[in-house]
Amino acid sequence: MQQTSFKKFLNSLIRTLDPIITDSWSKRITMLLSLLLGFYLTNSLLSFLLDNSINTIILCIIILVIMEICIRFTYLSEFSKISIIILSINNFRIGSTYALILEAFKLGS
Repeated sequence: MQQTSFKKFLNSLIRTLDPIITDSWSKRITMLLSLLLGFYLTNSLLSFLLDNSINTIILCIIILVIMEICIRFTYLSEFSKISIIILSINNFRIGSTYALILEAFKLGS
């Protein structure tokens, strides 16, 4: 068969989705739980602190700085293979970022 653009696209899609599908269930459930845990903890923290009289802008900046520090430590470490702990931290960070952006949209700011 010829290597058409569509065939190249399908091959790249298969290469991208193959590790997700063929990973063990424990790795997939760890990634999903860390994503949901990041969302839940950040959402509950923001909901609790919005009820109090705390400056929310400074709080959001602190959360973003903590996320950036996690990114720096993750990629500065000398791991030849990405471990499950680093993937869990990244998924926690993604869930936390999603909760922060969702809360900003809900508040209209």
